[in-house]
Amino acid sequence: MALHRLVEQFSERARRAASAAELFDMASAAAIELGFPKLALVHGEWFRRPSPALIRLDNFGEWADIFVERRYYQEDPVLLASQRSNIAFSWARLSEIIPITPRQCLILTEAERHGLRCGFTMPVGVVGEPSGCCSFASDVAQLPARWSCRAAGIIGAEAFNAARRLHGYPARRRDVPRLSPRKLECLRWLSCGKTDGEIAIILGLREPTVRTYMTLLRKDFEVVSRCQLVAEALRFGLISYDDAIPSF
Repeated sequence: MALHRLVEQFSERARRAASAAELFDMASAAAIELGFPKLALVHGEWFRRPSPALIRLDNFGEWADIFVERRYYQEDPVLLASQRSNIAFSWARLSEIIPITPRQCLILTEAERHGLRCGFTMPVGVVGEPSGCCSFASDVAQLPARWSCRAAGIIGAEAFNAARRLHGYPARRRDVPRLSPRKLECLRWLSCGKTDGEIAIILGLREPTVRTYMTLLRKDFEVVSRCQLVAEALRFGLISYDDAIPSF
């Protein structure tokens, strides 16, 4: 089947999938056509706290059990690299994305013995949701042709999006609160760990005024604590990690 037809047919059927099992069967069949007999769609957080709300669909067999039992997920280079890239990548390029340790080399070598010799991973990141990825793997020395890998990237993104829908994401369907410029300033300084008194000095306001802004912000986001306020602001993309933890 031509690659564009494979991608279009999968995308259409994935949007209609009624269960995670049905979706994974379709995704696995598409992956095999592209030259990848192994497939995994996962939220990295699943390994730390397994939950039906988190995505984990794979046919990695015995390797999946070893991966969990030995807690390889704590330093698995593919999971880590998927958090450092916004585009799909081959496993041969892992060292270009993250520094590879001797321990990680051993993990990759052991994975090869279980049929995961080469692979291709599509990172998935949605603000406010656990990070995830869709990985295609095989036991051959080289990846399929470039356009097959590109098709895999599209299919992986569509598959994960359908899996999100079937797992109830986005969990909270709310509009982004409309905040005044002053509220946004208070929110950003709060994310840096500043107290109400410190924010008042920085912005040239009275401390009671800042406390009032904080009260209003908690109402805007429907939360009760400062920590929850920052978490919700990150979820909605109103602040970034660079706001909270400047890189300079």
